[in-house]
Amino acid sequence: MADLTSNELCNICCKHYCVGLRCCALGTDLTSTHGGWLFAKDGSSAWIVAPIASEVSRDWYCINHAVTRAEVVTGISGVWFVPSRTELLCGFSNREYWDGYSLTCYFSSSCQRSIGTCGWGVNMCFGSVGCSLAKLTARCVRAFRQVFY
Repeated sequence: MADLTSNELCNICCKHYCVGLRCCALGTDLTSTHGGWLFAKDGSSAWIVAPIASEVSRDWYCINHAVTRAEVVTGISGVWFVPSRTELLCGFSNREYWDGYSLTCYFSSSCQRSIGTCGWGVNMCFGSVGCSLAKLTARCVRAFRQVFY
C-alpha cells in the first residue's frame, strides 16, 4: 500500500489534489486502475473516481446504477456513491487525473428543489455548476468513493 501522505500536492477547490496517482488505497498496485483513480486528498481522506468502464448513462431516477456498475467493475462493494453537485464540481476541477470522461453533462445526486423535475449536474466541457438537467433525460453518471488513512 502506498504512502498517501507523500504525493506531490497542489491546492485547488479547498482540496489537495494528487498529480495523477492511481488508486492504491485498497490493495491495488500503482500500475493498476482496477480500484479507481485517486484525484483529491483532504486531511486524512482521499477521494477516488470509479474507472471509466463503470460510467453509465441513465436518467436521474436511475443514477445509482453507477454505484452498482462500479462495484461490478472494481470488485469493491458498499463504498461507492453518486457525488453531490459540490463533490462532482471538485471532481471536474481535477478531471485531467481521471482515466477518462465524456465531454458532456454529468448528473450529480443533488436535486434542484425549485424545479422538481430537474437535477443538478456539471458540464464536463465548461464546469458549469448550474447545469439544471431534466431528470428524465439520460446523462452520464460516475461513482466516487472516499477512503480514510
